[in-house]
Amino acid sequence: MKRVAPIPPSLGTRFLALLVDSLLLATFLLMGEFLGRALVFPVEEGSLRTAQEILERLHYAALGGAGLLIAVVWHAARRLLGGTPGLSFAGALPQAESEVPWDLTLRGWFTLLFVELTFFTGWLVTEVNLGTFFTNFDKAAGVIRGLLHPSGAVLFEGLILLIQTLFLAFMATAFAIPPAFLLAFAAARNLTRESPAAKFVYTALRTAMNLTRAVEPLVWALIFISWVGIGPFAGVLALWVHSVASLVKLYSEQIESIDRGPMDAIKATGAGTLQVLRYGVVPQVIPPFLSFTIYRWDINVRMSTIIGFVGGGGIGYILKPRVDLGEWGEVGTLVLLIAVAVWVMDLVSARIRERIV
Repeated sequence: MKRVAPIPPSLGTRFLALLVDSLLLATFLLMGEFLGRALVFPVEEGSLRTAQEILERLHYAALGGAGLLIAVVWHAARRLLGGTPGLSFAGALPQAESEVPWDLTLRGWFTLLFVELTFFTGWLVTEVNLGTFFTNFDKAAGVIRGLLHPSGAVLFEGLILLIQTLFLAFMATAFAIPPAFLLAFAAARNLTRESPAAKFVYTALRTAMNLTRAVEPLVWALIFISWVGIGPFAGVLALWVHSVASLVKLYSEQIESIDRGPMDAIKATGAGTLQVLRYGVVPQVIPPFLSFTIYRWDINVRMSTIIGFVGGGGIGYILKPRVDLGEWGEVGTLVLLIAVAVWVMDLVSARIRERIV
């Protein structure tokens, strides 16, 4: 039987693989330089250098260029050296090569060393010190004693602001549902691959949502506080923006996993695009959409406690000053209220999701 030659990867796939390999190799070299400076030459001018100081002195441009050069050489010599991690990431490895055990390939050994180097670099960058953690426990004993002996002085005010926290999260979620529902269809790959314009909208929308979701709600809260002032409305807006981006991602990924059978059947009857979406897509996604929405409200309840730290309303608004003043008994009361609210929310949301899905 004649053996069919594998289809060579496209130009776009090769570029993606080269880009991934360049980034991986540059990161590998930078982590190597960091470890060398931290372990071999840790002292400079009579003082121990911090991780931040070492990071500031790494040769990013030079090692980035070296990573690109090594990636180009590896791609050029891949028949001799084997496929690269980038080709594996892009799904462009020949089947025969992808079935070879990892320990028999340069790609596999590089991946193993990269993971190990990342762990050791992360240990030093984050300045992990387990000795301090286990030997200085007495400094935290007072805080823990206060948390375990809640004070009733702040109970009533905490309950009032806890109600505000729950509604803050609810309003942010409710406002996020309509725009997220509409945008999810334009952000689903399987619904936007029939025309260049739809593909452009898909790419632009996905990029915008990713960027929006990358900004933490705490930062959005600071932006809206400067816009509408301190208070729960700024917290609602901050959580709303983040919720829209997150729900668009969840909704669109659910749309991408639907069965195309009903869509094709409805389209065959001559139905328009809106009719196909209404009768072929929406009935399949409503139950998981409801589940995702409840889950998002659950997340917003947790986030709203932190939003209050910067003036976004809710129970976090009175929690932050008490932490700063070391009033640990009152902090314990507020933390207990938050924990009970989150626990009840977990029970309720889990029961609702069981009924829906």
